[in-house]
Amino acid sequence: MNSLHRALEVLEGGMLSLVEDGGRQHVAHLGLTQGGVMDRHAWAWGNRLLGNHWGEAAIEITIGGFKGRFSQATQIALTGADLNTRLNGQPVATWETLTIKAGDLLETGHAAQGLRGYLCVRGGWKTPVGLGNSRSAIVREQLGGQDGLGSPLKAGDQLSYACTRDTDQGRPCSVPLTFRPAYQAPLILDFCDNPASPLPAQLIETLLAQRWTLSSRSNRMAALLDGQPLQVERYPLVSSGVAAGTLQLPPSGQPIILLNERQSIGGYPQLGFVTLRSLDRLAQGRPGEVIQFRRISLAEAQQQEGEFLSFFQHSDQAPIRSI
Repeated sequence: MNSLHRALEVLEGGMLSLVEDGGRQHVAHLGLTQGGVMDRHAWAWGNRLLGNHWGEAAIEITIGGFKGRFSQATQIALTGADLNTRLNGQPVATWETLTIKAGDLLETGHAAQGLRGYLCVRGGWKTPVGLGNSRSAIVREQLGGQDGLGSPLKAGDQLSYACTRDTDQGRPCSVPLTFRPAYQAPLILDFCDNPASPLPAQLIETLLAQRWTLSSRSNRMAALLDGQPLQVERYPLVSSGVAAGTLQLPPSGQPIILLNERQSIGGYPQLGFVTLRSLDRLAQGRPGEVIQFRRISLAEAQQQEGEFLSFFQHSDQAPIRSI
């Protein structure tokens, strides 16, 4: 296909704006982290609206403050947290496609609910593909992103995108309301027990019964929880591989939920796992927000993830609404 290459000129990078896709797979044995979008639900819907292939990169905008100008016509979608975005000074809607003309100026305010918004473009952002066949930026490992060094977006950066021709915009469409998450709803995370955990069952029951708050020290590596510390006895620290959602209990008694930029191995006792589908909602949690856990079975968690992948990886199964 003969594509015309265009660019979004970044005028302001905002609090933290990163190019992210589905992350690096099969690299943990190299000591590298996965990275990738924090809220796969919002990201997947943004790409689905635009007819993009599964896995295309988006700009993950945390809190807001992003500004950029498009050099040529295209089509975009904004999903995730409502960042009070304006196009040429006029407010625009989220969770639906937007037509872009050459010279258009896009700027975000700051999220009132939720934490992370996703800016997707028709055909995906064409930043360099690096290790693990991923475009994802990982700041602490200096991998991926627009410059190949994992750097957050900043003024002067140029992000390429491609379309076949100016008139190839696709039909306007939006995500049905029933599929849009309510970020103001209570933050309840589905939890699966770890059958190999050395911790007593009563400790896990206490974890589930208690309310926790999301710490302001949380980041893309881990969500730190504040609350009444769990009583931890001394256990041998045996390092093992850790996955996204692993819930560790350090000596402080304050639980840690490992996220996309986690280390590849860890030695703290593992109470269990927060499901991948619940990590989407957690990605939109704000510091100080109350968190509760709800136990589900491993089979239920696997079913949730299987349905999610089937829904988005097969375009005929992901309904969208024409506007």
